[in-house]
Amino acid sequence: MSFSADVKNEIIKNFEGNRKQNLSFVLGMLCFGGRLIKSDNRKKLRFTTENPKIARTLYTLIKNEFSIVAKLTIHKTAKNIMYIVAVDDEKYIEELFYITGLLKRGDSLNSFISFRISSSVIESVSLKKAFIMGAFLGGGSVSDPQKNNHLEFVTSHFKLSRDFQKLLNSCEFSPKIVIRKSNYVLYFKTGSEVTDMLVMLDTFDSLMEYHNVKIMKDMRNNINRKTNCDNANLNKTVEASLIQVRAIEKLKRLGVYDNLPMQLKEIADLRLEYREMSLQELGSMLSSPIGKSGVNHRLRKLVNEAEKYKD
Repeated sequence: MSFSADVKNEIIKNFEGNRKQNLSFVLGMLCFGGRLIKSDNRKKLRFTTENPKIARTLYTLIKNEFSIVAKLTIHKTAKNIMYIVAVDDEKYIEELFYITGLLKRGDSLNSFISFRISSSVIESVSLKKAFIMGAFLGGGSVSDPQKNNHLEFVTSHFKLSRDFQKLLNSCEFSPKIVIRKSNYVLYFKTGSEVTDMLVMLDTFDSLMEYHNVKIMKDMRNNINRKTNCDNANLNKTVEASLIQVRAIEKLKRLGVYDNLPMQLKEIADLRLEYREMSLQELGSMLSSPIGKSGVNHRLRKLVNEAEKYKD
C-alpha cells in the first residue's frame, strides 16, 4: 500500500464530524472526485475510487446522514478494481446538491454548471478543515517521503481550483497551481508545507512516519557525503604521498639526500616508512613533534629540492 493510501485511510479512521462537518466533508469528496454524467437522457452522479474505504465512507454518509438513495458497486478490470458510488435518481441528486450548496434550493439539475465551494458550507475553520479532508480523499495524493516532497489536489474544474486556492489561503496555505493534462493541480513542494498539510488532515501517524523517513534519509545522505568527502581526502593524501616518496627516492638516487638538514631527513625517513599516514600522524612521530602545516612545509621543501635536478 502506498504512503498516499495510508494517509487517506488514516483520514477515514480519525474523522468524526457533526452534521455540518459531515456536509463539508462530503462536499469536498464530491467536488474533487464526483462526476455528473448523462446516460439514457438522464443525469447521474458518479464517484469512482480504487480505495474501498473511501467509497464505503461516502456511500454511508450520503445514505445515512442525508437520506440519499445511492448504490455502491464494484467494477473489475484486468488491471485493477474500482469502487463506484452512484446516485441515479435525479431528484436525489438535486436534493444532495441542495444540501451541499452546489444548487440553490428550487433550481433544477439542468442549471448546474460546475462543482464549486459554497461559502455557507465552509463558514468556520472546522468546516474548512473537513472540506480539505474530503477533497484529499476525492482528488489528493502525497508522494512517498523516500522519494520527494510533494502533495497535491487535482481537479478538472477551473473555478473550483480558484475557490479551493482561496480556501487554502484563508488557512494560511499557499499552494502553487499548474495545468497538467487539462487538469488544475494545486501542489506543495517543500517538506514544511507537506507536514503542515498532514497536520491539517489530522494524520499524525502518517506525519510521524513522514518525519522518520526524512530523518533516516537525511542521515543516509550525510553519511554518504561524509564517506565521499573522506574518500576524496584519502585520495588526495595518497596522491600527495606518492609525489613526496618519488621526490625522496630521487634525492637518494642522486646522492643529494645525505647533504640535507637533519629535520628534512627525519621527515623523509618517516614518509618512506609510513606512506599511508596523514601529515598530522607523521608530525606526531617526530623527535620534536610538529603540526600538520609544519610537516607539509618540510615535505614541500623536499619536493622542491628534487625538482631542481633532472633524473
